[in-house]
Amino acid sequence: MSSKTERVRHFFAGGNTGEGFYSFYDQIMGPDARRLYLLKGGPGTGKSTFMREVAQVMLAHGFELEFFHCSSDPNSLDGVAIPALKAGLIDGTAPHIMDPVHPGVVDQIINLGAYWDETPLTAAKEKILETAAKKKSCFERAYVYLAAAKGVYQHWEATNRTRLAGESWLPVYFRLKEEIFAQHRPSGKPGTLRHLFASAITPEGPVNFLESICAGAGKIYALDGPPGSGQSFILERLVATTLEYGLAAEVYHCALDPRRIEHLYLPKLKIAVVSSHWPHQFCPEQNGERIETAGFVNQYSPLSQETVKEARLVYLDLLERSMNWLRKAKTLHTELEKYYTACMDWQQITALKEDVISDLLRISQ
Repeated sequence: MSSKTERVRHFFAGGNTGEGFYSFYDQIMGPDARRLYLLKGGPGTGKSTFMREVAQVMLAHGFELEFFHCSSDPNSLDGVAIPALKAGLIDGTAPHIMDPVHPGVVDQIINLGAYWDETPLTAAKEKILETAAKKKSCFERAYVYLAAAKGVYQHWEATNRTRLAGESWLPVYFRLKEEIFAQHRPSGKPGTLRHLFASAITPEGPVNFLESICAGAGKIYALDGPPGSGQSFILERLVATTLEYGLAAEVYHCALDPRRIEHLYLPKLKIAVVSSHWPHQFCPEQNGERIETAGFVNQYSPLSQETVKEARLVYLDLLERSMNWLRKAKTLHTELEKYYTACMDWQQITALKEDVISDLLRISQ
């Protein structure tokens, strides 16, 4: 069992992006997982509360935990991992549907839908269907605006890249490579990457957990500059170097454009390289070093300056419109939860939770 601690790291494993809902839920647990509970059930059946209460008990027993928050309600949990036990609990319902890979051996399905009274649900069927349809429509509209915001952002980024002063960012990469990997050389065995989100576009606005993710870092390099000013080039090179040197790393993707890398954390070296710009400006005073990348972009021509100015304004407007629809979707989701919460047998679910806790403590022996 791990030493006593109350440390919890916070992440997002999925997000509302310019490509719709994007999932890294397969990255919550590694391929060597010993136990994974997949929670099934409708809204309001207690999945998040179930995971949080199990987590509190495991914290009290001294385990370090990882919390994976819901991008549509960051106060709600979609997953909990207990790295020391190679065990976890995950909400396996839409939009991040997960099915067991090793059922009965590693993966256990917990169907909370087995503990509801169908009679009141059947009576409210039409209203439930209507509310669910409205919620689905809100998400669809949010994703239309997010896709448009992604396109505008990429144009903003491309405009800046055309004005990069050659490969002026390259010396920064070489310096970081030397400082980060000074004691390492290519191992002949590829490294491993864990892909997640550090931030999310939520009904509450942009939310990030960089402070939690980098809490164990002894050194944080913060690349500070506008889109297209070389940050992505530096991070992509550093990720490639990490693989070449056979190290394990956490790679964090952009909440809007999930194909783009924004942050890198090397747990073994306790070093992080982050993109620091709105809405996730991050550079701790104690162990952070700010590296300005705006200087890599040549002076704007009148046309490109106007393009960048307009792109920023349109991007922010589209982002706000998308979050407005996410807020409406959350309101409708809350309405759906009320129907299910009222007809759950919470006593049986409490007993089930105790069984899960007993099982986790058993495998910790």
